[in-house]
Amino acid sequence: MVRLNRIRIFQDHVTTSRLNSDRAATTGVHNDRLQDITYTPKPEREIQQDLCLTPYCIKAANYLIESIDETIEPCEDFFHFVCGTWIKNTRIPDDVESESVANARRLYKSCIDEAGIEAEGVNPILSLINSEFGGWPILQGPSWNNATFDLSNLLLTLRKYNNNPVYRVGTSTDEKNSTAYDIEVGQGGLGLGQKNYYINETSVNVAYRQFMRDLATALAIDTTTIDQDVIDVYEFEKTIAKYHWTIAEQRGRDSETVRTTVGNLSVILNTTFDFNSYLRRAYLLGNVTLFDTDIVAVSELEFLRNASIILDQTPARTIQNYMIWRFMMNRAINMPQYIRILRERFDRVFRGTTAEQPRTVLCGNYVNSNMGFAVSKLYIKEYFDENARNQSFEMINDIRSSFIEMLNQSTWMDAESRNKAIEKAQAIDQKVGYPDYLGSNNNTKLEEDYAEYNFNSSYIKNVIKLLEIKAQEDFRSLREPVDRKAWGNTAPSVVNAFYEPSRNQIIFPAGILQKPFFDKDAPKYLNYGGIGVAIGHEITHGFDDSGRQFDKDGNRLPWWTDETIQKFIERKTCIVEQYSNYTATQINKKLNGNQTQGEDIADNGGLREAYFVRIIL
Repeated sequence: MVRLNRIRIFQDHVTTSRLNSDRAATTGVHNDRLQDITYTPKPEREIQQDLCLTPYCIKAANYLIESIDETIEPCEDFFHFVCGTWIKNTRIPDDVESESVANARRLYKSCIDEAGIEAEGVNPILSLINSEFGGWPILQGPSWNNATFDLSNLLLTLRKYNNNPVYRVGTSTDEKNSTAYDIEVGQGGLGLGQKNYYINETSVNVAYRQFMRDLATALAIDTTTIDQDVIDVYEFEKTIAKYHWTIAEQRGRDSETVRTTVGNLSVILNTTFDFNSYLRRAYLLGNVTLFDTDIVAVSELEFLRNASIILDQTPARTIQNYMIWRFMMNRAINMPQYIRILRERFDRVFRGTTAEQPRTVLCGNYVNSNMGFAVSKLYIKEYFDENARNQSFEMINDIRSSFIEMLNQSTWMDAESRNKAIEKAQAIDQKVGYPDYLGSNNNTKLEEDYAEYNFNSSYIKNVIKLLEIKAQEDFRSLREPVDRKAWGNTAPSVVNAFYEPSRNQIIFPAGILQKPFFDKDAPKYLNYGGIGVAIGHEITHGFDDSGRQFDKDGNRLPWWTDETIQKFIERKTCIVEQYSNYTATQINKKLNGNQTQGEDIADNGGLREAYFVRIIL
């Protein structure tokens, strides 16, 4: 039955007096101004004459009335008053794909379109380098003009496209206050990753320089300076690498990290390079204005000072060549085949790979690493079994109990440290499978998160756009609230597991809850020997050489007594020495126990905890 009386309710609801008072209250406009735009309803007799009472109009009226949400004040939120109930009750059909998922598909299709990639060639990337980066001297020979060279502008453009050569600038969780974000300044990356590669000349160094030479030759207008430019670039990076911190050094860097503010940054760094100005301009790329009081965590301080001196002493041509090389070496995989082959040759020596991945695998990984939650929406719907999630929660509780019992039985921890360790173990937050919103039919959050991810058929242009988006997201996060209980940045479709120290959180994505790690129909002992060990591994990370520095709330603060710390160091030294004696027979090199100690501790702990479950349960 059509409830025409509800139409009159709405008409009566918007009277002249109510309209005036509500608008004045919400807009601050005086009532005398509103007199000019006052709505005077028609007499009821005229309204009745205007009503359409055909069968269609009656159905249409009923449909519109059923869409109204009468709990909403129309003068405050007219859209949700008119459409609110419809939005609540309407389910998007399964065959209507969200725009974020559609864009993930577009990105994937552009990536596997090898014919399109070949047709576009290298012009889009070279145009970007010439128009925004100031050109690549190694391609132009002696004709490159350094008159407009500006280091700060060059680094800013590289950071715009999510590159951090030499210096690293970005946003991270404040290690001293896990409820807030801060700015992080430290060393950037190296072309070969670690400083050890630059100490002695090996086949890797030869292949690295050859890759640079071959790439420049393939793209150059003038090849006359290539050989000398390659030598200069490599020697510059080799000099920078001398002051780089190793992974092992970074793991224990807490005492070396300096907390300061944006306003005091220049005083702390004491470099000729103006970090303060660079930092402010970088964050403006994400429309974020920095204040003098914003917290900055400065790591690898001596590297930053030495790198600034080296840059001051290095010719502009070498710096420009190096910075663009660092950008281009990572973009080679996004370019036509004759360029990708050059990267593949280098990787055969550097990584031991034998062939390029199948295009479908490479593109699938690329999309998953950049739009993982959109990909996960599809994965969860098609492949994930909800029973796996429920069983995993049970296993986490069992292995946590196993770990706590092992803490109770430990003889090397004093009572104070042990009790705090138990508190931390009990406080570990677990994320399993996927965030709940991905399992619902409501795509609002997914659409909000990927609102800027609009792609077309040009793969290289999509890649460039993604780089820019990722940089902006990093900068914008500085002003966002920290939700320590939220699912982090790990996509559920990832086949891995994680421990996040700043959240004291373990994450087991849907992607790892499958064979060989887990099977819902397998006997318990198989699952505990598979995913159970991984669960124990991640829990143990909260107490390894790095994780032990963070308390139960994710703050990097001392919470063990000095006596317990000393006994821990004695035991972890034993682990380091043990693993340093192992040889990787494939490459005939011994492991670096200092570098792998965190994973080695977690491996041993995870295995023991999973096994111990059968004893205590």
